[in-house]
Amino acid sequence: MRPTKRVVVSVVLVLFVIVAFWLGRVTSRERKADTTSHEETPKAMKSSSEAAPHEHTGNEPPGHDESGKKPSGLTLTADQKANIGLKTVTADLRAIENVIRVAGVIRPHPDREAQVSSRVSGKVVGLFFKVGDAVQRGQRLAEVQSAEIQKVQVDLMQAENKLTLAKAELERIQNLVESKIAARKELIAAQNQHQSIVNEIQGLEQQLTILGLTEAAVKKMREQKTIATFSVAAPIGGVIAERNVVLGETVEPSKVIFKILDPSVVFVEGDAFEESLRELKVGQSVRIRLASYPDEVFAGKISRLSPTIDPQKRTLRLWVEVVNPSRKLKPNLFSEMNIVLGGQGEVLAIPQEALISIEGESFVFVEEKDSYRRADVVLGARDDRFVEVKKGILPGDKVVTDGKQQLYTQSLIARQGGAALGGHTH
Repeated sequence: MRPTKRVVVSVVLVLFVIVAFWLGRVTSRERKADTTSHEETPKAMKSSSEAAPHEHTGNEPPGHDESGKKPSGLTLTADQKANIGLKTVTADLRAIENVIRVAGVIRPHPDREAQVSSRVSGKVVGLFFKVGDAVQRGQRLAEVQSAEIQKVQVDLMQAENKLTLAKAELERIQNLVESKIAARKELIAAQNQHQSIVNEIQGLEQQLTILGLTEAAVKKMREQKTIATFSVAAPIGGVIAERNVVLGETVEPSKVIFKILDPSVVFVEGDAFEESLRELKVGQSVRIRLASYPDEVFAGKISRLSPTIDPQKRTLRLWVEVVNPSRKLKPNLFSEMNIVLGGQGEVLAIPQEALISIEGESFVFVEEKDSYRRADVVLGARDDRFVEVKKGILPGDKVVTDGKQQLYTQSLIARQGGAALGGHTH
């Protein structure tokens, strides 16, 4: 029995050692955890103390701001405004008009355009104007030497020589009849011969007039006994648009040698869709814009409407008459026409030029003293000049038109941490 007893005692001792070892480790962990908690408490308190916000005591200098909040607008100096050409317009109550937009092309006015040709065949011996020159009605454009005119002129000079002889013969016979030396029938024959030559001269003069020579030119030719050239005169005043001849060239009456335009009044030609037919009338006001002069608006009125509809495009041709004192409206320039049909009630509106639309957002920049803030807006009706603002600004607010893109660029820079106009970064 002793061996069995020894085994039991050994097992008990081993279990006792294991239990003692386990209890020692648990106790060690609890002490370590307790020590750690005591060490972290002051740190936590210290961290809490450091994180607490700074309390103002009233001794800080004016303008001191611990929040770091940036101003909401962009500040500009007078020089910066001048550099970007900044301009503002007051938001006000305006009538939004109903308009039809039509693409147009500038055309010469048909009553203020002339194609000039020579009435006779001949050689060009003189040219006095070039393309772009201004001319007055009646001014001499060219000289043409015509064989046809020269033949008539030679016949006229020969007829005048015969008239001189016939006149002398008539006077001689009259003297003889008075002296009763010659018979009266000889006087009648001389008178008939004289009148025949006078009639011939008158006929030749009329031929020269029909061919284009003026009475003054014919008179000068008869007095000086010279061969005159044919003068091509300007039928209207205006500007030389084309010159299709050179010196020494032979021309025919069918050849257009000059084209003259009077640009003081022009037509703008356009095609409106047939759906607009019942709304279009002669005399309606039209605003015209050109890509060449984007900041200018030209005013005109519908002058003519075509009596037919284009069977292919299903459009109605119309012509707008526009006074053009500045000569900026040149033939064949493309344009945009806005035909005014009528107006609506007044609403809060701003010029189209003040609006910025990017990525589905519409906004403007509003002037507030020396700063400019972005104002998001909700839009309503619009025409070619103004757009209704339903929300975002108030009547009397000054919105930026010229210079708005520069303000938008600077606002993006400021948002990203860069220096804005008139500002600085820390």
